Amino acid sequence: MRKEFNHINEARSFIVEKLSSDTLLGREGFKMYESKYVIDYKPQQAWAAELLAHAIARGELATNGVQVVEINLYDLVLRHLDAEGLWEAFKEHERDLEPAAMIETLQASASIEQVIIPSIQEKLDQTEAYDLVFITGVGETFPYIRTHWVLDALTTSKPVVLWFPGTYRKKSDGSSSLDILDIRQGTGGGYYRATNLFDL
Repeated sequence: MRKEFNHINEARSFIVEKLSSDTLLGREGFKMYESKYVIDYKPQQAWAAELLAHAIARGELATNGVQVVEINLYDLVLRHLDAEGLWEAFKEHERDLEPAAMIETLQASASIEQVIIPSIQEKLDQTEAYDLVFITGVGETFPYIRTHWVLDALTTSKPVVLWFPGTYRKKSDGSSSLDILDIRQGTGGGYYRATNLFDL
């Protein structure tokens, strides 16, 4: 049965307990489910969730011997655009571009296949030892980055935890979708082979 919290900060102890589990971490010889997890929260709590993810990664989880690699998608995109000399151009022309054109331009400039996944994989490869991957910055990169693309393309033997501003929904066919920013995605919401941490 799903565990409910009014505010993401109230879930702190629950999240730490679940993410410190030897079973979830695969320390007992097997991993649970697909080793991909979602922590969904109300979109208006995004800043609190961002702070919480960072705090427990550096605090309680580290104390429990769980090493976390933090990946912020928004920071990753900004660093890439800045390195390519594109950030100032985007800011200058933002008002002139239609939203659809801006999204297409961002998807081309910071594509999942050529930029996002290689950048994440590089960070993981450069990290000596880690137990969990936190992915944040999801709301800030919507809609030009879709999280199911990231989860599907990411290759790691360690559990991945997606911090998600919105609602995780179970479909009647047994699959699941995520309504980002609580915008109903319908059939276009993507297919997620991920487990809601609050269902554990």
